[in-house]
Amino acid sequence: MSLRVIRDARPGAPDAVVAIGSFDGVHLGHRALLAKVVREAAGRGLAPAVLTFEPLPRELLFPDRAPPRLSTLSAKLHAFAEAGIAIAYVCRFDRAFAALAPEAFAARLRQLHGARRVLVGHDFRFGARRAGDVAYLAAEGARLGFEVETLPTVADGEDRVSSTRVREALAAGDLDLAARLLGRPYAICGRVVHGAKLGRSLGFPTANVALPPGRPVMTGVFAVRCGGAATRGLEGVASLGYKPVVACDGPATLEAFLFDFSGDLYGRRLSIEFLKKLRDEAKYASLDELVAQIRLDCDAARAYFRETGT
Repeated sequence: MSLRVIRDARPGAPDAVVAIGSFDGVHLGHRALLAKVVREAAGRGLAPAVLTFEPLPRELLFPDRAPPRLSTLSAKLHAFAEAGIAIAYVCRFDRAFAALAPEAFAARLRQLHGARRVLVGHDFRFGARRAGDVAYLAAEGARLGFEVETLPTVADGEDRVSSTRVREALAAGDLDLAARLLGRPYAICGRVVHGAKLGRSLGFPTANVALPPGRPVMTGVFAVRCGGAATRGLEGVASLGYKPVVACDGPATLEAFLFDFSGDLYGRRLSIEFLKKLRDEAKYASLDELVAQIRLDCDAARAYFRETGT
């Protein structure tokens, strides 16, 4: 089943089981919700659907405090399709939408998104000033013609699986914990673009992967595995961050040096999986010091891959 993406919802949508959320990172908790949507939709003869928002609500309402994203919209849509979702409603979250009264939001679910059953997290809030809660939505649903269900928390040990915990794990360099919460290694997907070509001049040609706007969730140098184009399964080293190399500042970049690869990747899309943090970013007094450190990073990454057999 292919995913249909609808950005401008109109009346006449097919009756559906609809999950609502930001789905940042599409972690194990999100995946449990998506799986339930697909099961219930199949059992009731309804369409499995998701309602998500762009930009994320906190990015509009609290831009100075919004945390870095774990996934782009395109990555989320890919995850929805993999989960078997048929319709993704991508709602533009602007000031007008944020000002909707809770009853207007509930009405839109039935009128524009075909909701017959709505699945949300237990702490779901909606409407102007977050005035609506799950109990209110259930009451409105009973009036409008849809049911509401909250999913029990998905836990990892004693703690709830959440996007916040994934961010904390990544920022702390605990990529194993992040992968456990996500159900897969953390990855960044993007198109290879032209860079300064410093790595090539030093004997370590890198693929410069375009990053989405905003700051990355973590920085440092990592052992990585690459997918996409002609690189699937290739291992290497990647630097993610602000390039303090030789006292040079600039925007965030992702540069990956892939072992045993030569070729032209410009314009191709790559997926970089982050498997182990090797070190933090650092400045170097000379290019010779930088080259020596890159060699050490490559040795450390190769040792990691030998030891883990991954």
